Amino acid sequence: MLQPPSGTFREVFAQVRAHPRLVALALAVVAGFGVFAVNAARSRGGSSCQVAAPVPQLPSQLRSLGDFDQPLDARDPRVLQDIATRAAAALHTDLGGQSLVVGDPVGVAAGPGVAYDAIVIPLGTNVSSEGGAPRTVEALVAFLRDCTGKAYYNDVVDLAAAPPSGFPVVTRQQAAARLGITDPTSLTLVYSDSPFRPKWRDPASGGSIDAQPPAPSVLPTPLPQISVPPA
Repeated sequence: MLQPPSGTFREVFAQVRAHPRLVALALAVVAGFGVFAVNAARSRGGSSCQVAAPVPQLPSQLRSLGDFDQPLDARDPRVLQDIATRAAAALHTDLGGQSLVVGDPVGVAAGPGVAYDAIVIPLGTNVSSEGGAPRTVEALVAFLRDCTGKAYYNDVVDLAAAPPSGFPVVTRQQAAARLGITDPTSLTLVYSDSPFRPKWRDPASGGSIDAQPPAPSVLPTPLPQISVPPA
C-alpha cells in the first residue's frame, strides 16, 4: 500500500496542535450534521405522519376575530374550551348572551376512510349537580387532530332548539348493554361523516350503535340503530 509522505502527517499534526479549538469545532459540526442526517432518514422512512394538517374553513365572523386558524395544543383542554366558547358565541347569537358551561373534551376516533381524529367540546347553559358539567347540551364544537398532536377548529352545531341530555347521549355503559358486551371499556367512539354524530363501536365484533341519535320527530324515545355484521 502506498503511504503518503511523512511530512504530510507532521504538518497536519502541527496544525492540530496550533489550533485545537478550531479542530474541536469542526468535529462538532461534522458530528451534528451526521445526527441530523440520521434523524431525517428515520423520519422519512418510519414516520406514520403522512397526512397533511387540516385547514380550517372559517366563516367571516371567526376570520375577523383571529386565533381560529392557528394550531392548538390538543392536550390543553382549557385552550380548546376557550376557543369553543368564543366560536359558539360568535356564530350563534342565541348562545352569545348566555353564560355557557363548558364540558370536558370528548375524543372521537376517525372511522374507515376518515383522515383525522376529532375532539368535541359540549357547551350548556345550566349545570348538573355532579361535577359542574352541562345538564343539557346547547351546542357542540369540534376540533380535528393531526398526527403531531395539534388540534384545529372545525365546526359548531347549535342544539338550543332541542338540547340533548349530553354528549354522547348514549353512554359507554348503555351501549355495552345494548350490544351485549361485558366490558364497556372495549368500545370506541368513532365517526364517519361528522364528529357530531359518532357511534360506539366494538372492535372485536364490528358491532356498533348510534351514540348521538337525532332529535325525536315522531317517536318520543327513538331507539338507537344497532348494526352487527353478518357472521
